[in-house]
Amino acid sequence: MEGTSVSRARALHSQARWPDACELFLIADHEAPLAVEDLDLLGEAAQMCGRHDDAVMALERGFTIRAAAGELDRAAAAAFWLFTEFLYGGEMARASGWVARVRNLTDELYAGEPGWLRVLDAYRGLAEERYVEARMLLTEAVTQGKEGHDVDLVTYGTMLTGRSLLKEGQIVAGLDALDEAMLRVTSGQTSPRATSNLYCSGIGTCEEEALDLARAGEWALSLERWMAELPPSPPGVFLDNCRVYRAVLLRRRGEVRRALAELDEAARDLADGNGVRVAGHAWYELGETHRLLGDDDAAESAYRRAVALGKNVQPGLALLRLRQGDSTRAEAGIRRALAEAMRIPDRAHLLPAGVEVLLAAGATDDARIWAAELEDVAESMGSSAIRAERDLTLGVLALSDDDPAAALRLLRRASETWRALAAPYDVARTGVLIARACRALDDEEGAALELEMAANLFASLGAVNELGLARHLLGEPDEPTHGLSARELEVLTLVVQGLTNRAIAEKLFLSERTVHRHLANVFHKLGVGSRTEAATYALQHRFIG
Repeated sequence: MEGTSVSRARALHSQARWPDACELFLIADHEAPLAVEDLDLLGEAAQMCGRHDDAVMALERGFTIRAAAGELDRAAAAAFWLFTEFLYGGEMARASGWVARVRNLTDELYAGEPGWLRVLDAYRGLAEERYVEARMLLTEAVTQGKEGHDVDLVTYGTMLTGRSLLKEGQIVAGLDALDEAMLRVTSGQTSPRATSNLYCSGIGTCEEEALDLARAGEWALSLERWMAELPPSPPGVFLDNCRVYRAVLLRRRGEVRRALAELDEAARDLADGNGVRVAGHAWYELGETHRLLGDDDAAESAYRRAVALGKNVQPGLALLRLRQGDSTRAEAGIRRALAEAMRIPDRAHLLPAGVEVLLAAGATDDARIWAAELEDVAESMGSSAIRAERDLTLGVLALSDDDPAAALRLLRRASETWRALAAPYDVARTGVLIARACRALDDEEGAALELEMAANLFASLGAVNELGLARHLLGEPDEPTHGLSARELEVLTLVVQGLTNRAIAEKLFLSERTVHRHLANVFHKLGVGSRTEAATYALQHRFIG
């Protein structure tokens, strides 16, 4: 008769209460070795809540049992999840070892390659840019998945097929394949660990390869709904990676402080846990969020962590340097990044910032060359986001050529696209440029309306540097900062209001450790030694309203 612990563990797993399910499965396993089906459930539960050692133990035992029984397809599935577990942790040798293990098992059993092995081989094909060969493998994997009613295998095969097509420049066909795969994910047909992985893969592929923010945004909203239905769970690479993509959506639609809190936690969890391979992306997005909020020190610190984890931090770092007035380093950084970038999607990410940096550095002729390339990229890729960047960039060039009428036509079109994409920061930055064009045409009232709109959006986002620029262009007096960064001013304001560090952390979606660091910087810059002295100084010098 089946043990009570096992039955309860299965029920907890079905309720997505993965930590509790792990505990009960382990208790049951101590009483009597788990059946292979329950080892599968334990492995998945452990992966979902970040229990690496338990996941590896369960998956390895499941593989051994399946292999001994000659169940090659299911053994290969266990090996696939072991591959992902070691891959995320940066243990490439162990990940590759499991690919070899399945291949050896295939030879021992004189069997054809299982679908999951074909998927693993296709990953290598994609990495080595052997796209046609990868798609042949994936076609066979999808066929096997359909024959064996393995929805996860079918969906992975379809997703990777879409990625290979996009990498090859076949945008429409690639997006069609992604749509097909994501339909299974969003309708709840895939297993929990596959769902979390495929959401990240689908959104990331769509953004990085096709620059289709509208499509990626739809999937990110679905991801947000799925995650909202899950019970609280400890940090784990599968869900933490999902949180990064959810946070980027939050930032894009204007919920910047929520995004900051989510990214800060996810980046640290991934870097400290088994998610080192994807942690660089989290730290880069954290840096981008700090940059938007005007916290330059925190942005630079996050970029440095991202680089240490193998992530390219351009164009964010170049835009940070440009704002700091260091156009020399900004230009050098963006030129180097574009010299390295060979693929069209990679260049598409860099070109808009590149034109902005070159114009600021006075390299107008090179800026025109890059803007022309951006036009070609926008034509070939066709996504609304890259078209908006093209229109904005050409609008800036028209302004530099003293042609405000042409600039307005381009900038209005860019603004409409950003509004359709629900991207308030981009709407606001385009509004400032529209105001400049209106002012050049002596329409001061039109300029003021655009600047007021932009200022209101920047204020709601917490983008204090851009807010200061908009207010300056409106003719409002600049507020003294006494050397404090935007975030330090925000923290000091709350100290003046009497909030504790914990309360400040909760209000600004920061950790208490981060609040403490900001206050230490405030004390140093103001030459004071306590919260009371800092608050008194701020009130006496009237730089907090």
